[in-house]
Amino acid sequence: MPYVRTRLGRWFYEERGHAKHEDDPVIVLLHGLLFDGGMWRKQVEPLAALGRVIVIDGPGHGKSESPPRFSLEDHADALAIDAFNELRIKKSIPVGLSWGGMIALRTAVQHPMRVAALAVLDSSAEAETLRDRVKYRTFIAFARRYGIPRWFADRELAPLMFGPRALAERGPELMTQFTRTVNGFPRDGLARACLAVVVHRKDVTPKLRGVASPTLVICGRDDRSTPPQKSQSMTAKIRDARLEWIDACGHMSAIERPDEVNDLLVPFVQEHVGSR
Repeated sequence: MPYVRTRLGRWFYEERGHAKHEDDPVIVLLHGLLFDGGMWRKQVEPLAALGRVIVIDGPGHGKSESPPRFSLEDHADALAIDAFNELRIKKSIPVGLSWGGMIALRTAVQHPMRVAALAVLDSSAEAETLRDRVKYRTFIAFARRYGIPRWFADRELAPLMFGPRALAERGPELMTQFTRTVNGFPRDGLARACLAVVVHRKDVTPKLRGVASPTLVICGRDDRSTPPQKSQSMTAKIRDARLEWIDACGHMSAIERPDEVNDLLVPFVQEHVGSR
């Protein structure tokens, strides 16, 4: 299995497609918390028709190793320096949902020369509230000891991850797949990632003015995890950003409404993958 070595451990990755020109940016797909690279299955092939695509399992997720304690800033450095160097990526188009969007933003802030454009789906530049940090610490402690049983996922996580329409139409299927996937991750690594994302996450809103790359922001109108106003605020502070909405869609837009996501994402990536 292909792995890339980083300061946060070895990361599993998959590669699809080929660059049309040697210096074309590489499309890098970054998944959300509690998921893995498989959440992009409906986006990979349309994007691979445009160029080289790298799908990465984040630290403590999927087939990647458990990381040491880390911050989202550490994660962005591990991506843009360690992973990109080993994978020979000079310039990228990071596409991230939720946690992945947070890393895409930080990569654009910390390593602007490595980012040609970026897409941020259902994410936030802000820190969590104190109330939510306390709540999530409790969730993390529970999951570290017991995993994520189905009753817990249905009661506490489903409304945060998926919108009412998706849950009504295929809730049992979505939650069965989710619990099967997440309980295969190493618990300690998962807990460290969760702490970095929802407990120790810093507000990077003041730094967004420094994002010079064209940015596509996508948000489901029914997102309860990172509500629409987070995307509105983020878009307003990035100088070359546009915001697109997906109706009747919750937090996991790439899974819930893949066709609508592709209709927005693929033309944006196509516009920038060949611009040099």
